[in-house]
Amino acid sequence: MAPSIPGLPITPSSVKLSEEERKAGKWSRANIQRAVELMHRDGLLVIENIIDKEDLIKLRDDMLVTAREVKAAKTEATDYNHGIMSTDFLQAPPLQKQALRFPSVYQNPFCVQIAEAYLGPDLQMPFITANVAIAHTTERQPVHKDASFIHPTAPFMGIFNFLLSDFTPENGSTEFWLGSAQSTLPVEQMWRSKESKAPTCDVRPELLDERRKTREPSQVTVPFGSVLFRDVRTWHAGMPNPSDEDRIMVAVAYQSSWFPRDNRFLVPESSRELFTSNPKVNVLCKYVPDNEWVKVSQLWGRDEPMELIYRPNPDGWVTIGEVEPESKAIDLDFNPAAHG
Repeated sequence: MAPSIPGLPITPSSVKLSEEERKAGKWSRANIQRAVELMHRDGLLVIENIIDKEDLIKLRDDMLVTAREVKAAKTEATDYNHGIMSTDFLQAPPLQKQALRFPSVYQNPFCVQIAEAYLGPDLQMPFITANVAIAHTTERQPVHKDASFIHPTAPFMGIFNFLLSDFTPENGSTEFWLGSAQSTLPVEQMWRSKESKAPTCDVRPELLDERRKTREPSQVTVPFGSVLFRDVRTWHAGMPNPSDEDRIMVAVAYQSSWFPRDNRFLVPESSRELFTSNPKVNVLCKYVPDNEWVKVSQLWGRDEPMELIYRPNPDGWVTIGEVEPESKAIDLDFNPAAHG
């Protein structure tokens, strides 16, 4: 990775929707330019004023109840992100409930416009999920990218995180390494073995020390009602949530039209109208009867029905970031319960 330019900010910048833009149904040229420039500089963007907080409150009230039920049923390390017991886990939003299927979250036009400007036209939606940072936790994740494969060296996927509460160090906000996506390569990731076809998602530790010299990480503070847009190549780490309440954010992902579409995520049949409502977005999903979806919707562990898979099939997948066996840094201590 090329070193960062000294003096750049370590906390994310923002773009705010004006009332004129809201009435017009689209961002101004200047704000789209600002959003794209900030994404290419930082790999992370705060978007303000694009969603009614009441929608988020209704989602939060429903999902906190489900989170408690899901958490009580978890017994294996593979049920948790990065295989770290009792830190954070994935949860399905209540897509089976019509009253909570908010287009403002799952088909937000202002998100789509920014994603198109950054990732190109004919967007694909590879997954929808939510992350629950468990209350009273003390462990953190290793620094990683959301790409446990030989990823492209250009923007190919971004995730919009809809924050269902304030996002602060006090409730375990994420640590981000701004600008890391700008020139990151797969060779900077750890591998299980020289023979592995794909790397783990973890970043080589010696690179963290080097990066810190010019642009250190920060555990961000972002107010409730904002939306975060992140390039999946941006280095980050989940942090402990010492507060008394689980913290949830809903994730809606978009990817470039040229990125492989090898996988499908499950959604309830009753959501078909929502997910076919925007011809600009190809939702890479499989519709199943609502009662079947409800039965499996919170099973996100390894080899379970909702397991989050969006990597390309390694056979036949080629990028200019290919890594030769002798260049692979082997992680002998990689957690066997981790998905990456």
